[in-house]
Amino acid sequence: MRIVQVITRPQRRGAEIFASQLSEQLAKMGHEVFLVSVYQADQELSFDGNLIKLDLPYQGKLDWEGFKHLSQVFRRINPEIVQANASDTLRMCVGASYFFKGRYKLIYRNANQMSGLLKSKFHQFWNQFLLSHVDGIISVSKASKSDLLKTFSFSKPITVIPIGLVPNEIEQKLLKSASVLPKSYILQIGGLVPEKDPLGMLEIFMKLDIPDMHLIFLGSGPLEGELKRQIAAKKLENQILPVVNQANIFPFLSQAKALVLPSKVEGLPGVILEAMYCKVPVIAYDVGGIPEVVINEKTGWLIPYGEQEIFVKALNQILKIEDPKTIPQILNSYQLVTTDFLIPEISEKFLAFYQELFSH
Repeated sequence: MRIVQVITRPQRRGAEIFASQLSEQLAKMGHEVFLVSVYQADQELSFDGNLIKLDLPYQGKLDWEGFKHLSQVFRRINPEIVQANASDTLRMCVGASYFFKGRYKLIYRNANQMSGLLKSKFHQFWNQFLLSHVDGIISVSKASKSDLLKTFSFSKPITVIPIGLVPNEIEQKLLKSASVLPKSYILQIGGLVPEKDPLGMLEIFMKLDIPDMHLIFLGSGPLEGELKRQIAAKKLENQILPVVNQANIFPFLSQAKALVLPSKVEGLPGVILEAMYCKVPVIAYDVGGIPEVVINEKTGWLIPYGEQEIFVKALNQILKIEDPKTIPQILNSYQLVTTDFLIPEISEKFLAFYQELFSH
């Protein structure tokens, strides 16, 4: 089967990283797979396979030149499956289909809760139009699927397939060391954007009663300037460290006392599964698909959204445990990810959905 996986940019972000891992696994299974990135990026995405970088400048909704460039790639490859992986890829793939109407099936991988990202009625109408032109949808979580069906009208095939891990790749990355890190720190990984709420995490951190604890923000985004201003205003420069995106997050993650996710909107963050694999406690708000893997006090600590005091209480409890890697919650979470969230089995589910579409 000839498969094209389309990503927004060759960047180290959840949707792009998973698309590259899925592509590599599908290629190992004997399929001809191409990973196509649309827009320019300053980062480099690790990918061992057929990578086509269009490096287009970002344009508005009706990017006719971009549509033409992408359609030319489709025409040259003549795929059977095209998968748009979140963000602007839906718009670009639907636009490209107007210039090249091949026999391929167009799939949208829904990696978030779309209702939380809509900015206006027009934005909802626009996304409804785009979704009406795909042949099927793969949602990252049950919550993402439910949210999509409540927000949009969609009667074609839709399924839920989560993300997966590549243990060998993680083990190799764990062999690397990071720059000098604080002795004790909690970690938030993700874009410094409103939906990830790093400013809310700053408030939570200030309420902890654990001496000599640090907080590392690993990521970048539009809130970076405001975050640094607030850190300076509160004179917390020695305790809170904003760190830019890293090609290898695992030296940071594996040594963290806890991974924190105070997000307002989520699909199913891959970093949760990675923390569970590394036996790091996870504390998160109960948004999106997070409750599907973080079961309170069984595989992590799930906090009612917005309840900062409960978040603080859970963090204080966890950070006082001498060796959290041995507690039942950590052992349960490790068992969960190594049983249900590995790339080979996840890839088989993607293939089964691809094949199902050809029966419709």
